[in-house]
Amino acid sequence: MDKQMQEASAVLRGRLYRRDTSKPKEHRILVLKTGLAGIQYYIRDEADQKALDARKPGDELLLYREPDNKFDEWAVAIYRNESDQIGFLTRFKNETIARLMDAGKQFVAVVDDPAELEQDTYAEPRYRRAYTENMGLPFSVYLVEQDGV
Repeated sequence: MDKQMQEASAVLRGRLYRRDTSKPKEHRILVLKTGLAGIQYYIRDEADQKALDARKPGDELLLYREPDNKFDEWAVAIYRNESDQIGFLTRFKNETIARLMDAGKQFVAVVDDPAELEQDTYAEPRYRRAYTENMGLPFSVYLVEQDGV
């Protein structure tokens, strides 16, 4: 009986081990706290504004690199969903993220709580904000790293 339990235990441990290691774990590293740039070009009507206002803290935004952008060679577009662009990272803070995206790194943006803007907990002091940043929708940009990949 003792040998049967040991064998069953080894099988169970082996299964758990394989299952745990087969799923890469995701780590997010905060890179930047900022606001949208160019939002005035993507909010075309009241419906767009309502959709933007519906964003709440914790909602994820998508980042896409636009290397062929004629206005900024380091352009990183911000999308609400796969097909709905809402702006860009400001050109004054996008080069490092763009270079890392070009090297294959993955990023995600997460909407921040606008109330944090009034507190000292927000990472960027007011004097360090670019004039192109619209802080009506503040967000944080995270580098996404996968363990085991």
